[in-house]
Amino acid sequence: MAHKHGHEADRGQSENKAYETRDIKLRPLVVFTAGLAVVGIVTYLVIFVLLRLFGGQAAREDAQMAPSSVSRPALAPGEERLPPEPRIQAAPAADMGALRREEDAILTTYAWVDRQAGVVRIPIDVAMQQVLEEGFPVTPVPVQAPQGETKKAEK
Repeated sequence: MAHKHGHEADRGQSENKAYETRDIKLRPLVVFTAGLAVVGIVTYLVIFVLLRLFGGQAAREDAQMAPSSVSRPALAPGEERLPPEPRIQAAPAADMGALRREEDAILTTYAWVDRQAGVVRIPIDVAMQQVLEEGFPVTPVPVQAPQGETKKAEK
């Protein structure tokens, strides 16, 4: 068979070359990779310029907003100048610990809530024990017959 058809001809060519010519086209791959690199570089440059532009703008705004040292009153020795509200917590864990201690003190100690009215705070364990022993305090509510009931009773 002297005449080779389609695949047989390609197979003969690929055996003569050191790589497979049918599987990948090198030029589109190179063009895609170069395009991807160009897009990456352009993106980097745009972001770099924007960061420089906005960083300088923010620095200028901060300088304008800061009060001058001439208009500030002198601080007394040991006095600390605080930034305006709302302030960032310097030690959130310590603040949480202090809050828990304060809440525990409220829940576990006796104290006057309103001395003139005779209202006292008792520890929560004592209050729960009293509720178990005595039940919830109940105020009597006068029972009134519904409107429709009184008319039926008259008949």
